[in-house]
Amino acid sequence: MSPDPVPFDAPVIERGFGFFETLLLLGRRAVLWEPHARRLLTTLEELDLPAPVIEALESSSHAALRGIGDDDGERALRLSWIAVGHDVDVPSSWRLDASVRPIPPNTLARRAGSRAVTVPARLRRDSPGFKTTSYFGAVAALRHARRSGGDEGLFTDGDLYLEGASTGLVAWNGGRLAGLAPAALPSVTAGAFLDGTGERRGLDREELLAGAILLGSLTTAVPLLSLDGVECVRPPAMLRACEAFGERLRSDAALQKKL
Repeated sequence: MSPDPVPFDAPVIERGFGFFETLLLLGRRAVLWEPHARRLLTTLEELDLPAPVIEALESSSHAALRGIGDDDGERALRLSWIAVGHDVDVPSSWRLDASVRPIPPNTLARRAGSRAVTVPARLRRDSPGFKTTSYFGAVAALRHARRSGGDEGLFTDGDLYLEGASTGLVAWNGGRLAGLAPAALPSVTAGAFLDGTGERRGLDREELLAGAILLGSLTTAVPLLSLDGVECVRPPAMLRACEAFGERLRSDAALQKKL
């Protein structure tokens, strides 16, 4: 069943006022369900906005997976909490949508490693501390990257790199990990990879060229192959860590929720 139409003048249409989470589905198992749900609900609490209950997230997701079996491969689950009414302070103005969709071809191709491009400073993520549907900066950054021969655009703050348009960014640093800059989106997947370790800071260009990882719910963990056409070092230990993390996401039941 298709969702009801959204009014053309709804806040989510005219102002990008909404929030979303994208999760990796393995058949009917949602990877990193708990931290994704927590990020959405914590964001709404911090902004003092109406929020769905966790049971609604689960029931909507379950309904969206109707007809999908336990062994039906990998897909994406999108949870959206969008403002369709004008008074965003009342719960009736908000709508929860859950949908299942294919993993984008560009993301699947990136799983073999990413060729990233530095995004021009004029392009910024709107309110980077929150995962919002106001996504112009990220879409424009990805378009710039593709037109420049890459598959991901990296945002900067001065001379420091913060994150990808659709991925978190971690520098290997010989195993002394660094990433999740305070000015970047708090990436759920990068957070799971770091697991409480590493420095939280921006990263300089030389660190990325010496070995870096891009992380995302659908990308999982992949090495940075090049930055602006310059080949990056790919330390064997870093590659093993990427592979082990991807395997863990797909095999560790503690990181998954059956829907």
